[in-house]
Amino acid sequence: MSKFVFILVPLCFVALPALAGGTCSQQTTRGSWQYTCDGYLVPPPPAPPELVPSRILGTCTASKMAYWNCEGTVNLGGTILEQALHGQADNNDDCTGTITYTQTIFGQPAPDLKIQYVISDNGDTIKGLPVSPNQVLSCLLNRTINSDGH
Repeated sequence: MSKFVFILVPLCFVALPALAGGTCSQQTTRGSWQYTCDGYLVPPPPAPPELVPSRILGTCTASKMAYWNCEGTVNLGGTILEQALHGQADNNDDCTGTITYTQTIFGQPAPDLKIQYVISDNGDTIKGLPVSPNQVLSCLLNRTINSDGH
């Protein structure tokens, strides 16, 4: 399982209108998060290149400069995989953004993934989706703890 041609996603986000009347910065997403992603992924060879039902569940921490560290579990058509992600987000003033993660599966390098997202609910919710091939996923992140402990 050292080579995966599919890309797994924990921070998967869609560009939609965000905080009404507000603006975002790199600090908007700081804190602790939980995430779920639902959809379909293409498994690595030698499996047939077909979309397989998938679900991802995990947690992340984001620094005040929007650097993300995430750990999660992927259910890829009944096969359970351990995933870790690390990446620098770019939060735009209009509360949209992108992040590119480096990822490992079971501690082995896997392809990078790029995600577009929108921040809403005063910075407590992120919705998104991957813009990398072999994925049809929708993800939702909810902040559990802000960096000031709330």
